Amino acid sequence: MPRLFRFRQIHGDIDVRVAMSERLADFVSDGIDIAIRCGGGQYPGLSSELLMKEDHFPVCSPKLLKGRHPLRTPADLARHTLLHDVFTVDWAIWLRSAGINNIDPYRGPSFLSSDHAIQAAIRSEGVVLGRSALVSDDLAAGRLVRPFDLSFPAGFAYYMVYPSRALKRSNVRAFRDWLLAEARSRAKRK
Repeated sequence: MPRLFRFRQIHGDIDVRVAMSERLADFVSDGIDIAIRCGGGQYPGLSSELLMKEDHFPVCSPKLLKGRHPLRTPADLARHTLLHDVFTVDWAIWLRSAGINNIDPYRGPSFLSSDHAIQAAIRSEGVVLGRSALVSDDLAAGRLVRPFDLSFPAGFAYYMVYPSRALKRSNVRAFRDWLLAEARSRAKRK
């Protein structure tokens, strides 16, 4: 979403309507040309193109690296709130990978939106297990930091999905090409 203005700068004559939902889009009844799905990439009857893979790793406000209980090692998470989003990115896997056995991976608030969990981390309310695709802009801007290098790959990736016939329309093809270019430029910055 934060990059959508770039498309408008290049293609100001093409209107983009964004609809967000947990349910899978019905391309006919919903009037949708292209969807972005987080999953395995297999969507029968639809064309699917990989946009980006992602990694999971803890992120927090830079303020948590200092103060009364500075966050320096994974064991320091015992003194901090773990934040969770609706996708239940598994803190248990990350903590086990870090060799931490004495922290309850399920403690802490859960948010119905990844954005809300990320915003809570920015406000120094705790540490969220961030997904690289969702936290890259906040990391680059310094609103979030990675206190530790350890990450693990997600089991899913982001795919652009559409009926093949949709690319017959030049405006849909332009949006598709722009999405692919944005995903490639993000991959180069990593």
